[in-house]
Amino acid sequence: MGGPDSMRRFLLASVLLLGTSPAAAAWQEARTKHFIIYSEQKTEDLRAYAERLERYDRAVRTVRGMDDPALSDGGKVTIFVLPNVAAVQRLHSFSGSNVLGFYLGRAEGSVAFVPSRIGARTRVEIDADHVFQHEYMHHLQLSDQKSPLASWMVEGIAEFFGTAGVDEDGTVRIGAPPQVRGYMVLEDVGFTTEQLLTGQTPKNAIERESVYGKGWLLTHYLAFDKARAGQLTRYTTALGRGEKPLAAANGAFGDLKKLEAELEKYARGKFNGLNVPPGPKPEVTVRPVSEGQAAIMAVRMRSERGVDKSSAPGVASSARAIGQRYPGDPLVQGIVAEAEFDAKNYPAALAAADRALAADPNNVQAMIYKGRTLAAMAKEKGASADWAEVRRWFIRANRADTENAEPLYLFYQTFADSGQAPTASAKEGLYYAQALAPQDMGLRLAAVRQLLQDNKVAEAEPMFAAIAFNPHLGPSQQTKLAEVMALIRARDGKAALAMIEAEEKKAKEEAAKRA
Repeated sequence: MGGPDSMRRFLLASVLLLGTSPAAAAWQEARTKHFIIYSEQKTEDLRAYAERLERYDRAVRTVRGMDDPALSDGGKVTIFVLPNVAAVQRLHSFSGSNVLGFYLGRAEGSVAFVPSRIGARTRVEIDADHVFQHEYMHHLQLSDQKSPLASWMVEGIAEFFGTAGVDEDGTVRIGAPPQVRGYMVLEDVGFTTEQLLTGQTPKNAIERESVYGKGWLLTHYLAFDKARAGQLTRYTTALGRGEKPLAAANGAFGDLKKLEAELEKYARGKFNGLNVPPGPKPEVTVRPVSEGQAAIMAVRMRSERGVDKSSAPGVASSARAIGQRYPGDPLVQGIVAEAEFDAKNYPAALAAADRALAADPNNVQAMIYKGRTLAAMAKEKGASADWAEVRRWFIRANRADTENAEPLYLFYQTFADSGQAPTASAKEGLYYAQALAPQDMGLRLAAVRQLLQDNKVAEAEPMFAAIAFNPHLGPSQQTKLAEVMALIRARDGKAALAMIEAEEKKAKEEAAKRA
């Protein structure tokens, strides 16, 4: 569920429909163990939505045996609930498309934009939940990836858990078939089982769709068929050892034509499911946001969505006007600092960051954007730049929130920006940032590069796997990444790094031509 991107930002798309919401109320914030949610829903509806997301998270972790560490705000997913699909599409800048919502996995904090879910739970609303749950499953997969996953597994597992439903008593039902992929499952079009298992690159829309539909079917069958218990683990273990996909598939599943016949029969049967008991009632805190935060919410969402050279000045202008009305609100001023920084209005960004810190000395966003602004100015100064002062702000932000990946990553980047070799502590910070925010592909690639530079090729292999097996990249990109992975598995780190750098240089040159 998502469109291709140069280093996937996990875009979320669907052809589903969604009902409209009742009249909006005031903006509120709901906080749970794993999510920060902003919505204009009624308090009881927002609380119910937050509880449903938490129950889904708990069910997935229970079934997959995942750890559940405590998260600071930087590690939680921030969700903005918009009033309808049209609002989501306008924010996505893709109005009139099939985009229902989208998710961005980032070091600065993963975010999702979804349409409102209010009222009776209908089939349409369950499908809308499916959209978010599928992408959140990718978020969890990357948080807990111990071995490389084939492309069909990435999407098949996300579909398997993404269709989960939460009953009124909190029971989570896992294993329901994805209604929107019924044709793909029943008609058995697209990839054969062998093509799926051997990682062939889709050449058309039908084959791409079969990665999801048939990927779901194969995942479901292997999860519930007792005769094939343990085969999926053997398959992934073989891939992790570097076996060729066909050899790994034959070794784990045996005769692939027999497996194909079993799947065809299974697709026309009754699908089993798994019920996960409710467990404790999730803790949800709901509070109204301040007047200033409500006023700047639209600007904040636009900044979180991401701006470019053409849109940044307008967003900054809007933020500046609102900031003038709320000079003492630290969260408002932090958002202003970000918008001014994006527009390269560096003195204004520093002034907003200082106002935020004057009101709240522990405002991490203000610390980060003061550091980012000083770094941008330092790059322009050249040899006279005070990089120690730049790093001081990222160190301060890290101390204020030790589990936030962004200041660690930014601290590491200051060495490349200044032309200096990274210190041992900067490298360790980079690796810890990657562990905290494994969903950020840029951060992940930076960690891989550093490991290759230090000739820690074996450590780079599992980290690179999520990039190499990304099912949302184009055929040419997948081919290049497969070549890099082959070099890493051959422990030729120097050649792997050279290929990565050559591809990055090529991408920058192409981007410059488009600008």
